Amino acid sequence: MITSTMPVYFTGQKILNRRTYAPLLSLLFFCLMLMGCDEKPVKPLRVGTNTWIGYETLYLARNLGFLDSAPIRLVELPSATETIHAFRNRTLEVAALTLDETLTLLESESDIKIILVIDFSHGGDVLLAQPSITTLPKLKGKRIGVENTAVGAILLDGALSEAGLTPADIEIVPLTVDEHLFAYLNGEVDGIVTFEPVKNQLLSAGAVNLFDSSQIPERIVDVLITRRQVIEDRPQDLKRLLSAYFEALGYLAEAPLDSAKRIAPRMGLSSDQILPQYAGLKIPDITENRQLLKNGNSRLKANIARLTEIMYRKELLFKPIDTRSLTDASLLPGTS
Repeated sequence: MITSTMPVYFTGQKILNRRTYAPLLSLLFFCLMLMGCDEKPVKPLRVGTNTWIGYETLYLARNLGFLDSAPIRLVELPSATETIHAFRNRTLEVAALTLDETLTLLESESDIKIILVIDFSHGGDVLLAQPSITTLPKLKGKRIGVENTAVGAILLDGALSEAGLTPADIEIVPLTVDEHLFAYLNGEVDGIVTFEPVKNQLLSAGAVNLFDSSQIPERIVDVLITRRQVIEDRPQDLKRLLSAYFEALGYLAEAPLDSAKRIAPRMGLSSDQILPQYAGLKIPDITENRQLLKNGNSRLKANIARLTEIMYRKELLFKPIDTRSLTDASLLPGTS
C-alpha cells in the first residue's frame, strides 16, 4: 500500500514521485537548450550595389525601417566591377547591375535570374558634341569618345542608325568615364557618349546634345539579379526585399522632398540635387515589372535579344548564352 501523500506519476511499470520526476524535467530542459544552441543564426541575405541613383530606393527602404525585421544586408561596393566580382565569389546573394553586365555574368553562370527591373535610362545617357556639330550626320569622319561597355555601344549604335551612319564612318576613341571631361574640354574628341555627372558639366561648357537614351527607350536597363538556388532556398527573404523596395518607391512618389533629404547624405549631394537625378530614369512599378518579367514574349525579352546581338558584334560576349529563362516574376508582391 502506498502511504505517501506525495502525488505519483505512472510511466509504464515504473512509479515516479515528484522528487524523482523533477530532475528528469531539468535534464530534458537542459538537452533542449543544448539543441537550441546548436542552431545556427540566420545568415543575412547580402544585396550588393554600386553608387547609382536608381539603386537608392533600396537604401531608402532601409532608412525608412522597411528592412528592420528582415535578415537582409545591403552592401555598397565601389563599382559595378566589384559587385560582379563579389557575386561571382558568392559573397553576395543578390546584385544590382545593368542588363549588359548581367549577360556577361551569364556566360559563366547559367543559373542567374532577373527578379526586378529597377529602371530604364530615359535621357540619362547622351551623345554630346562640340558646338560646331549641330546634327547627327555631321558626325561623319569625327572622333567620338566612348567607353568600351555595352551601354556605350547601345547608345552609339542608336545614334549612328538615326544618322544613317555606320561605325566605319567615324573614328571611335576608347575612353573610360574618368577621362570623358578632360578629353572633351581639351579637344581630343569631337563628340562623346557619357552620363551624369559629366553630362551636365559638358552641357554647361557649351556641348550640344545630339542624341540621348530617351530616343531608344528601354534599351539601357538596370536590374536586380540572384541565382536559382537562392530563390529555392530563401524565397521569403527575397519577397520581403522586393516588398520593401516597392514600399520605398511608393514613399518616394508620395513624399519626394523628404525622400530627397534621406537620400542626399549617401549620395554626397544636397537634397535639391537629388530629384533632378531621377529625370533621366523611367522606373517600372509592380504591374509593369510583372509584364516585363513574365514568361513568353515581352518588351524586356526583345531588348535582351537586341542587346545580346550588339554585344556579340562588339565582342563583349564570346560564347553562346541561353536567355530563354533569364527572368522570374514569382517574387514580386501580389504574385502567387
